[in-house]
Amino acid sequence: MWRFIGIVGVVVLWGTSLQAAPGDARECFGSPCANALGLAFDGDHLFISDWKEGLVFEVEPGSGKTIRSFQAPTPKPFDLTFAENLLYVCDDYAGKIYALNLETMRVDRTFNAPGDRVMGLAYSDGVLYILESKSRQIYKVVPEDGTILGYIPLPDEHCASMTHDGKHLWVANRVADEIYMVDPETGMVISTLDAPGPYAAGMTWIDGRIWNVDYQLDKVFEITTRDKEKYSLADPRRSRVEYTWTITNYGPGTVEDLMVNLAVPENLPNQELLSEVRFAAKPKKLDRDEWGSLYALNEFGNLSAGEKLQVAYTVDVKVSAQRFLIFPEDVGSLDDIPEDVRRLYTADGVRFRINSPYIKKLVKEIVGDEQNPYWIARKLYNHLITNIEYEYIGGWDVPEVVLKRGTGSCSEYAFCMIALCRAAGIPARYQGSSVWRLDDASIDEPFHRWAQIYLPNYGWIPVDPSRGAVESPVVQAKCFGQLANEFLITTHSGGDSKYLRWSYNHYANYKLNGRCKVEEDNFGFWEPLDGNAPANYQKKVVSHKQCQP
Repeated sequence: MWRFIGIVGVVVLWGTSLQAAPGDARECFGSPCANALGLAFDGDHLFISDWKEGLVFEVEPGSGKTIRSFQAPTPKPFDLTFAENLLYVCDDYAGKIYALNLETMRVDRTFNAPGDRVMGLAYSDGVLYILESKSRQIYKVVPEDGTILGYIPLPDEHCASMTHDGKHLWVANRVADEIYMVDPETGMVISTLDAPGPYAAGMTWIDGRIWNVDYQLDKVFEITTRDKEKYSLADPRRSRVEYTWTITNYGPGTVEDLMVNLAVPENLPNQELLSEVRFAAKPKKLDRDEWGSLYALNEFGNLSAGEKLQVAYTVDVKVSAQRFLIFPEDVGSLDDIPEDVRRLYTADGVRFRINSPYIKKLVKEIVGDEQNPYWIARKLYNHLITNIEYEYIGGWDVPEVVLKRGTGSCSEYAFCMIALCRAAGIPARYQGSSVWRLDDASIDEPFHRWAQIYLPNYGWIPVDPSRGAVESPVVQAKCFGQLANEFLITTHSGGDSKYLRWSYNHYANYKLNGRCKVEEDNFGFWEPLDGNAPANYQKKVVSHKQCQP
């Protein structure tokens, strides 16, 4: 789960807030019922539906005090929302929508929903939104009679409640324990948050924050969406990581003037070094390149036939998942980009070729008249993940070749994203890393690289098109503005580096005197630090005798 602010040791009054990151939540009060599925706000009070008892509770949002309870217009009230001064109630069995007048306590309107499994309601600007799980659609209807105006796809089959903030839909996934910001026009998932509890049920929007009732915990939470912090950190992974590069000369000639530069990891917002970087052999010197990355520079002279050389370092690190919550309307304009950032990170490069007529034409076709930097970048990203399939075939071809071919490696995806963004005027660069590979102790051979783009008012955000090239709209959103806790970042660069060239993690160079068979290998070794292994794990030792067949 993401960072959670509990009530112990934290004083938060109704109408005020502490500095928080997106997704931070506080427990407000216990639910007045044990089977709460719906939540709505009329401007003064909260309304919570009890699915089992068929009741609706009116509650003060500050204290959680129940003002009154009354029978719902259906025995199985699921979600709630207010529209045009009426409390709309949906029934997930009969597929009915009821509009209850709270002054007369009479149902003014009733109509059939577009399907039987109605599990979410929201309202904005004359449109009632209905989440129907069987068809996996969110319908837009006329509140008076249910006439369908349009529909968008559901982000995930387990979504079961929603609210509207005036610009975006927020949809809860009760199984994944997540909340999604959704574009109501296209259904695109823009960003995601972790829900504060294990069964996110009804939601409503109050003064820039999401209020959520959790069915399993019987509690009501307030969730931060906007604050000074633009991203949140969570799920720290404490590991010891060794990076090793080896070269073997099988001869019969000699390897001469051998040098190898290692990219050295440093502290970053989502990465904290818990130890010094320990080199197996002291490098000749440490220095930074023109992009600000730190490198260990090594020179070894000659390597005779039959010799093997290993260069390595080890570091203890805590890496955290990083999640930006980006509101597209809060992103500044292209004119708001700092001049030094624009100059460095919109320049051309031999592996970008942004002035190619093909790249220029493609960017114009994809972007059209769009002016918002977020939507410009998202359109370019969507094009990549739709039209390129992952394939590692060795080498890093230029974006024009990759885009025409339709396949590429993670580095080629990154170079394509950078080239398209730079051609559209958005600063872009890349990061490279060693990757934790699912087991607590694991070996990384392929490594990973992704892009970063600069969005005014948000700064540098990660964009990983190779991992986002999947059908799931939720995963696509997570790969635009989020990083998992799986990476030891070694490299950040805008292009050709005097110490790393276009590579990441390391760069080696040498000459051959005579015919030589040379083999290079590089690996990342991950081991959990104490306290990071699963709590239920116990190492079992068996004797040699027990291992006999």
